[in-house]
Amino acid sequence: MRYNKISYIDKLDQLQEQFEYSTKLSEAIGVSRRALLNWRSKPESISAENRLNIDVLYCRHFLIPEWDVPKQNFEPVLLPDDMAHNEALYLPFLRRLSYGTIEIETDISKADFDKIIDEKKLPKNISRQTFHEGFNAFITHRQIWQRIVEHGDSMPITEESIKTLHADFMRGVHDDAGFYSTNIRVMGQLDGVQTTHPDDIEEEMNRWVYKEAKAATLEAIAKAHAYFILIHPFGDGNGRVGRALVMIQCLSARLMPPVFNRDNRAMYYAAMEHAMKHGRYAPLVRLFYESAQS
Repeated sequence: MRYNKISYIDKLDQLQEQFEYSTKLSEAIGVSRRALLNWRSKPESISAENRLNIDVLYCRHFLIPEWDVPKQNFEPVLLPDDMAHNEALYLPFLRRLSYGTIEIETDISKADFDKIIDEKKLPKNISRQTFHEGFNAFITHRQIWQRIVEHGDSMPITEESIKTLHADFMRGVHDDAGFYSTNIRVMGQLDGVQTTHPDDIEEEMNRWVYKEAKAATLEAIAKAHAYFILIHPFGDGNGRVGRALVMIQCLSARLMPPVFNRDNRAMYYAAMEHAMKHGRYAPLVRLFYESAQS
């Protein structure tokens, strides 16, 4: 993404022009004015969390307005025929997809993820929860690929299959794996977005399945994804389940699934927020197309 090539000092300078006062900018990032001053003399001190906050803010103010152009036409990225049964092509893709989807939500390193997948046992330096998160992500994505692409089976999306998908991702991580949440959920980077009330989750998920489960174009799949994440039916792992549903819908339509990871997550958050708060999906649809080409 373009914003990854801009220094954080330059991003802060551009954002400062938008906010006018350093107090407003510091509040938007979630730090003190003193922190902004310290960063200018020592940008390497900006934490990973604050780098993400700056990136999301930058995308929100500069990329979203540029990308918010309705009725854009994009060429769909079709699943390559030579990839379907070629492990040398699809296994690296599945590893990248799997690591990316948990890299967004956890602090697992690429080295630890590779060790989990390659050794298939709990390494000494990795917690049991981290092991399950990495192993479950790869195995779940590989099973989806095998069923739809290798075996040519249909994979209907139902409420039960979505709960099973959550159980596959969260087995060994959370005791409520496979069950809708009974608590109010908060969506970290998505500012000012309210999730569905626990009492209404079952009804809203029933509506989602009825309206969105058979989405077959990348534009429709992107909109369905935003809708699912807005419902946020589970206590944890909604992003992983939502992106796996994107994978299922794309593969069923013979489309290349988009890959979301640390490199594009700020734009992912900003575009999702824009879609949920304003009902404008053009930036999210463009991100889906660009991320399917990477």
